[in-house]
Amino acid sequence: MNRSRVLLVVAAALFLGWLAWLGVAATGKSRGPVVSRAGAAVVLGEKGRGGALVAEVEVGPDGKPGDRAKVIENCLPRGRTTGVTIRIPNLPTADGFTGSGPYLLMFTKDAGTDDYYLVEPPRSPGYDPGAAGKPTIYRWSADVEAQARTLFP
Repeated sequence: MNRSRVLLVVAAALFLGWLAWLGVAATGKSRGPVVSRAGAAVVLGEKGRGGALVAEVEVGPDGKPGDRAKVIENCLPRGRTTGVTIRIPNLPTADGFTGSGPYLLMFTKDAGTDDYYLVEPPRSPGYDPGAAGKPTIYRWSADVEAQARTLFP
């Protein structure tokens, strides 16, 4: 074998090894939702008004989530008592709803009422400032719980 064939075989072996590593990495990757770090930053920056909790969300009459949720667990030391039902007017417009069950909700409390509002994604530079993002809720799972534990220690 001459030098060019040896280099070709080495390059092919390295390329196939790279593809194999990418395949292993892709099959081991979680397919669950990624909890918004920007939304968590908004919650943590709200000096007493922001919060994160796990709440039971029920399906409303139109197939969307209702505007009330029952608190199961607080992810932050400050927050609502577990077992109470809170009103979240923008819950029916949230992305991520897949049916009744527990969800991670990141919110801010309205200063004038007992209402809570889901955090909308912060605006990014270069995008239309008039376009408001929709808030997102996350179905409570082991993957979402692990992310919440790192975001809200």
